[in-house]
Amino acid sequence: MKTLKQAYQGYFQIGAAVSAHWLDEAAETVKAHFDTVTAENEMKYNSIHPHDYPKPDFRGMRPPKPGEKREPPPPPEITRRERFVHPSMETDFAPADKIYNFALENGIGVRGHNLMWHASYPWGIFEQLTPEEIRINTEEHFRQVSEHLSGCYCWDVVNEAVDDHGGYLRDTVFKSKLGDDYLYEIYALARKYFPGKLLVCNDYNEFVPAKRESILRLLSGLKERGLVDVVGCQCHLNATMTEETFDEIKRSFEMYANTGLRIHVTELDVNAIDWKNPDKLPPADLKRKVTETYRRVFGIFRDFKEAIDNVTLWGVSDKYSWLNHFKNRDGRENFPLLFDEEYNPKEALQAVIEF
Repeated sequence: MKTLKQAYQGYFQIGAAVSAHWLDEAAETVKAHFDTVTAENEMKYNSIHPHDYPKPDFRGMRPPKPGEKREPPPPPEITRRERFVHPSMETDFAPADKIYNFALENGIGVRGHNLMWHASYPWGIFEQLTPEEIRINTEEHFRQVSEHLSGCYCWDVVNEAVDDHGGYLRDTVFKSKLGDDYLYEIYALARKYFPGKLLVCNDYNEFVPAKRESILRLLSGLKERGLVDVVGCQCHLNATMTEETFDEIKRSFEMYANTGLRIHVTELDVNAIDWKNPDKLPPADLKRKVTETYRRVFGIFRDFKEAIDNVTLWGVSDKYSWLNHFKNRDGRENFPLLFDEEYNPKEALQAVIEF
């Protein structure tokens, strides 16, 4: 059987998200099947600038009752404020370096992920900084990353900036501090520090019509200013998708392609579990649904090969998928990727290779 990258040579590059703590055991699979890698967490702000400020864990809390307003806990008191104004004071690039150096040594491209994400900052801290302090922090972070990881050929700049609930932009500390046009400022800063690199606007639920319209609005504003090169479609999919959803995926790729920007599929996986339904389907049924979803969506990707440059899986094996760890709260087994927990090829892999 061909490898993934052999099968899609002439279509688009195939990538995988990897983590430093399991890269060694996945190394041979990565080298055999993938053209590019993305660091799952190691190139995010909190990884490069580690800190000891706790982040509240809301995952175990009961859902709020109708009409109930739940206030978050008070933010921690800042100590050593200067470390957050000048983040170069304390850095740890070692986990990122492990992935970066492995890739370059093996002729594998590196997608940079990501420069700014509201969920990768010390919780409650940036809310206490002034706009000018946030600007100093951001520019210093971009400068450091650009110098240390200069071989990344593209960067997801501001990750998941669009609102999920019918608005335009997500209400983040950066929007509240820097203003409604903050994205133009941040992408311009990325152009300054990452000249010649592809700048990506990366988001999820990109096929939901209302959110898609907001993404297209953002892309239009960035493009007319020369600040974006690539539409990043995360593609976190579900095995229970309807025909209507597949139609929306096709329609969305057509609309994104019509912007004239290139397309990267950045975080592809297929969730087989309905988290709101306690019924447990037999594993064979789940695997079959995942396989069929991969078969169909890769067919769509191939149809848009003139616009898509990269398709990246969010992980390598089911063993370390976020859908079996961070997302899975009731112990049900999920089968979201193309290799099993022993890195053996699954039927889903065969389905996307043999077309």
